[in-house]
Parts: sequence; structure tokens; C-alpha cells
Amino acid sequence: MLLYTPCHLLALFFSWYFLPTTLANSYFVINTPTTGVQWSNDAVNPITWTKGLLDGVTSVDVELARMNEDGIIFVARDVPASTSTGALNLFLRDVPAGDDYYLLFINSTHGVMYAASQRFAIADTGNGSVPSPASAATVTVSGGPNPTAGFATTFPAAANGVAAPGWRAVEGARTQLGLMAGVVAACVLGGAIAVL
Repeated sequence: MLLYTPCHLLALFFSWYFLPTTLANSYFVINTPTTGVQWSNDAVNPITWTKGLLDGVTSVDVELARMNEDGIIFVARDVPASTSTGALNLFLRDVPAGDDYYLLFINSTHGVMYAASQRFAIADTGNGSVPSPASAATVTVSGGPNPTAGFATTFPAAANGVAAPGWRAVEGARTQLGLMAGVVAACVLGGAIAVL
């Protein structure tokens, strides 16, 4: 059977075989706001999310994007996200009304986007459906999109997937080296089978 299997298929099989299984648990979903929700200015609006436990994400940067106006409002940097469920309250002041807003959860250092919310609306003062706030920190955002402005709030920094010195860093390096050695061995084995 192995003699008739092309070597590149064997190498592909073995490289997938050696991938770590923790990647299966990496997901990030913004639960609120959703389509049909209308936030209001001068009110506290909740943000909730669910994420994978083994994804290594300990903090996220939250941005509010408006597609029609080509702009971003930087909400909060290094929001703690170490548990599977999280929440943050957003108090809006003088944010332009519109029905084309999205929340983005990213790592602005590396440029990795973890999640984007569904499209939702922001209404003028008192015109939105004010949802009940979550039991979490509250961040105040005022004004329209301004890509040159900084984050409204910065939480204390977290490691966010960077290996700490010591045993955990050595263990991670050993795992990576072991996986790479397995892929190289699979390629060598595939090449040897092709030559024979």
C-alpha cells in the first residue's frame, strides 16, 4: 500500500498528524451586539463575548468601526479575555447615529483579528433600545470616528500569548521542535519511499 502512495500525500498526511490539537478550541464570538440591536447615546451599552479556553488569548483590543464613514473609534486596549465568557460596558457620548457599526476584537500589536460583531445601529440620545448593562467595567467613548486618536481606555497589560520565561517557554519550544522534527521525518520518509 505505501509503495503506491505518492510521497507528497504521505508528507501531507504526517504533517497534519503532528499539528497540535489545541487549535481546535480556538474560536471567538461576539454575542452582543447583534443585528437588530440599536444602541443609544448617553446610555450604557453592553458588549458580551464567548471564546475558546485553550486559545492563548488573554486580552483583546476593542474597536468600533463604521463602514459608511470609513472610520474607527478606538474603544479599549488590553481588555482582559482570559475566561471563556467576557463582558464590557460602553457608554456612548456624541457618537454619530448610524446603522452601519461593527465591533472589532483584535490584537493591534500583531494585527490579528479575533472576531467581528454583527452589524448594529447607534441612535441619538434616548432613541435606542437601551439594553441592561453587563456586570463589567465601563468605558466612555465620545465623538465620531478618528483614526488618529488613541484608545479611550487602556487596561493593565497582559502576556497575550507570549511565552513567559522559564519552564513554560522551554516546554513550548520543545513542542514546536518536536512537531517540526516530525514533519521533516515525514518528508524524508516520503522521499525515501519515492526513491525505492
